[in-house]
Amino acid sequence: MSNIATRSGNNVLVNGITVFNAGDTARATTIVNRLTHIFDSSDKDLDFITPSYANGQYVVCCPRVRRPNDRTYFYDTTPNAPNNYHPSKLYEDSNWVDATISPAQQTAILTITSSPTNTPWQDALTAANAIRAAINLNFNDAAGRANCRQLQLAAPRPSGYIYPVISTSARLDYYGNVCQGTSPGTVSTCTCGAGFVPTAQNISGVTTANMDVFHPQDLTAAMTSTNSWNTAYRNRFVKVTNLANTSLSIVVRVTDTAPPNTGIELSDRAYRAIGAPGAGNNKVRIEEIPIV
Repeated sequence: MSNIATRSGNNVLVNGITVFNAGDTARATTIVNRLTHIFDSSDKDLDFITPSYANGQYVVCCPRVRRPNDRTYFYDTTPNAPNNYHPSKLYEDSNWVDATISPAQQTAILTITSSPTNTPWQDALTAANAIRAAINLNFNDAAGRANCRQLQLAAPRPSGYIYPVISTSARLDYYGNVCQGTSPGTVSTCTCGAGFVPTAQNISGVTTANMDVFHPQDLTAAMTSTNSWNTAYRNRFVKVTNLANTSLSIVVRVTDTAPPNTGIELSDRAYRAIGAPGAGNNKVRIEEIPIV
């Protein structure tokens, strides 16, 4: 089914449902035009509309995920080489392309330029979920489900602010790199130049422990299953700071379970947002971010 983006004053509407107040008509028009580009391409996997991070700000985007002829995941080595497919089920590398000509290249939707709640990460998630609730999917999501309206990304619940500082020096890992697709038990042989050369074991599945589809451009994390982190912080926001450069931090949702005896695993986009410091011990500081 098709989708239609329109504007009413400062509000952006999708299929007649208000999804975002842009604050001014010019910005609302820009967002409508971007959504129209995305909706004009029937090959878009709209379930991958997610919050993300680009150009130093929290954003909402719709990465290119599947190749048009057979709907399988594709790996595109450059943003301008859409036919350079890798045979594995890999994640597409670009999360922010503001196309003016080709709808197929459009991934950018909106940037959180100001936050009424002073929590731009939460506002990005709220905006993404509002769009997801209004759209009609072009085809089933990555887990085979048909109704995106019932597939909202898990929103962190109000917490008791358990431990403001979870760890002053935790181990860091990351997953969902373009070389890590979702073909369990297989190995990727792509040369992505991000630490997984020449091979990378693919991740175990498309869904996280809380049953969200895993979106590598989303700002999510897995926490270790060997202590209370995994259960205490599931579906909560945590702030992760690069200890080698404390000016670099990102706020993520804990949606998955990391292997035993580890610290935190960041999605590929979150890992890049803190400067891609490499995996290893004593890499990051982790703090809980309370919501009200």
